[in-house]
Amino acid sequence: MSRIVSVEAFALRPAEPSYQVAAGRGTLYPKVMETLLVRLETEDGTVGWGEGLAPVAANVPAAIVTDLMTPALLGAEATAIRPLRGRLVALMHERGHLGGHQADALAAVDIALWDLAGRTLGVPVHQLLGGAWRDRVPTYLSGWPGSTADRPQVAAEYAAAGLRHVKLHLSQGVEADLAVYDEVAAAAPGIRIAVDAHCSYSRADALRLGRGLDARGAWFLESPLSPEDLAGHATLTAALDTPVAVGEAFRHRIEAAEWLRRDAADLLQPDIGRTGVTEGTAVAALADLANLPILPHHSAALGVALAAGLHVAAATEHCPAFEWTPTLLETASAILAEPLAATTTSFEVPTGPGLGVTVDEETVRRLAALGR
Repeated sequence: MSRIVSVEAFALRPAEPSYQVAAGRGTLYPKVMETLLVRLETEDGTVGWGEGLAPVAANVPAAIVTDLMTPALLGAEATAIRPLRGRLVALMHERGHLGGHQADALAAVDIALWDLAGRTLGVPVHQLLGGAWRDRVPTYLSGWPGSTADRPQVAAEYAAAGLRHVKLHLSQGVEADLAVYDEVAAAAPGIRIAVDAHCSYSRADALRLGRGLDARGAWFLESPLSPEDLAGHATLTAALDTPVAVGEAFRHRIEAAEWLRRDAADLLQPDIGRTGVTEGTAVAALADLANLPILPHHSAALGVALAAGLHVAAATEHCPAFEWTPTLLETASAILAEPLAATTTSFEVPTGPGLGVTVDEETVRRLAALGR
């Protein structure tokens, strides 16, 4: 038996947080990156780390970990991941708290539990999940370096380096979005292009955009409608040849199951920094039952959440690509003793115990102190 004796939550954020609303989207983004890290330690000194994707107000889920979850974790067996997660869910389940900041906190703790269990048992997380289908996870370009005007040139450069899949972040109107698509396609012939519409379109305009993408042989159309519009996504999925992708906002299998039951998506995109490992693998299993692949979402998180996502991707049979933002990779590795290994076309799956990454604890504590 190895019991948890210490729980710490670190809100990494600037001393004076500042936010802005993205043009054309309405979504709040931080001007300086924020995230939530959780550190668990057992009586024998084994440490596990987790991270929840908390890009704004990371102090809120940090307080949830400290005030609500810590009493349920202290003294618990370190390898009892699923019973512990069930106990943490039950704390606020009756009040309907399965999403939002509660889910951010839960994802961070869940990932830390998987890391801790792997380190306690001396095996990588992907082995705890039943084994890896691959030792390298293919990538697609998502976050684009440079300005908007540079996208055709950047696409051509990455295509020359071997990359074959990219995603454009668009939401400026149907004609404008298709024009950008055409510019990138002309600059990098043969590359497959996806479009992320960031939930910005009406049903009618999403259909027009989708039909334009059908004519161009697009890879997929992501988040075309409001994330709550399940019926609209089902109608759109049935009407288009271009696969419709959703799921970055999912927090658990219950949400995914309903979307799959309604045939409201062709691709699922769980973000392990939002679901944790437990629910992320559950969503992947449901997608597999529906004969659909997953393309894990990865946004503004650091190396702990990224490593967790790679383990889930490696342990999922049908996972053709993982979201990759080159400009974030260096930032993601800032809290790691050694950076995650990546090339233009793939991530190397960590092979060490737990998540297989070593957190620079001194750096984490220093960064957390800045935001107090």
